Amino acid sequence: MLSFGSLRGLGSGSLSSKWEDYGGNESKSPSAAQAGVVTPGLQHECGYYDVEQVQRVTKALLVTLARVCVERSSAGELVMRSSLMSSAGTAAGGGGSGGGATATGAMRVEGETKREMLEYLLQQSEAYASGSGALSNSPAMATAANPSKVVDDILESFVRSKRTLLTRVSSKLMYSEKMDDKIGDFVQELERSSTWMIGRREVIAKGILKRVDRSKSHHCAMRFDNRDELAYHKLRCALRPISCNNPGCGDVFSAIYAEPHDASCPFKLLPCHLKCKATVTRSNMENHCVTVCPMKPVTCPFHHVSCPASMSQGEVEKHCEDNMGQHLLLLLNSLQNQKLSIGVQSQRIQLIEKAMAVGQRGEAGDMGSVQSTLREHEIRLNSLEQELKKLQQDVKATDVSAEVLQLRREVRNLQRQNCNSP
Repeated sequence: MLSFGSLRGLGSGSLSSKWEDYGGNESKSPSAAQAGVVTPGLQHECGYYDVEQVQRVTKALLVTLARVCVERSSAGELVMRSSLMSSAGTAAGGGGSGGGATATGAMRVEGETKREMLEYLLQQSEAYASGSGALSNSPAMATAANPSKVVDDILESFVRSKRTLLTRVSSKLMYSEKMDDKIGDFVQELERSSTWMIGRREVIAKGILKRVDRSKSHHCAMRFDNRDELAYHKLRCALRPISCNNPGCGDVFSAIYAEPHDASCPFKLLPCHLKCKATVTRSNMENHCVTVCPMKPVTCPFHHVSCPASMSQGEVEKHCEDNMGQHLLLLLNSLQNQKLSIGVQSQRIQLIEKAMAVGQRGEAGDMGSVQSTLREHEIRLNSLEQELKKLQQDVKATDVSAEVLQLRREVRNLQRQNCNSP
């Protein structure tokens, strides 16, 4: 990861002052600010902007500056490498100084690039606002409802205007070295070093949004002749900035977007979808409903022994307490059935093993006697199966065994004790 060090700022030149007039001075309109004239009468402007649009443009300014600086420094690095490689015996030295050249080049061109970008924004936004620019003649931009999209197109046009042949070549060559990562690193370095502070970028963002927002739906242009009327309006302006009150969120947005944000905020507390008494954040609702919610539908823990009951998760304990005797009987019957099934399977295995042994001996002896023996075993097997079926029918018909009778007596005793207990 490259480190570009601390960078110098633009200062307080004439371009910055112009943008402050357009974006932050409530007593001047864009045209009046440029001429230095105060509008008589309605002098107090609301000055509220669409918070989301301002944030987008504020970020786009920094990213565009980083893109152009890195591309320019990469072009300079390409020249330096070519010069070093053409010198005898300096190939290794050229490879070791590439990163430093990029960082130094980015620091050197940052201030100049920022001034050029602000001049370009000033000219192109004026042209767009007056309807004389290339963007204004575009059918798509002529009816654009999103001013940040217009600003993105202006910034992209600026990037293209600064790409020389050498810059385009260096961008292709540097692709293998992750140009996007270098741009991201430079953006982070600009944010850390406070070279172009967010407050000053917001002033510029507001100024350019005010110019390109032809529909006037993303900035409030209302003016008042006294401060009391202005203050009253600002308390109710649809574009006034507010913050989300949901604990853990803290997003800031214009008041007009309060309902859409509230309808999708992941931190909003909502009553459980399954109607339990808990309140859960929207982002955690699904996990709550499928894990800990007491109203989650479940089956009885003894469903594998044929208990058909289904209930909410919070009723499982009471169901098991109320049906303890029935569950024990079901469990005992299941164990008996498993025991009978194991006995039958054991007999089958023994018969198969004997048949295999007889078959092996029959290879050297009389095949007729082997077949006779197999038939005898088959008859015996059929007889055993019939006896097993009869035994199962007897068990179902009588439902009597020493263990079952004993268990039932114990269950009755438990029920009597529960009835007699106070």
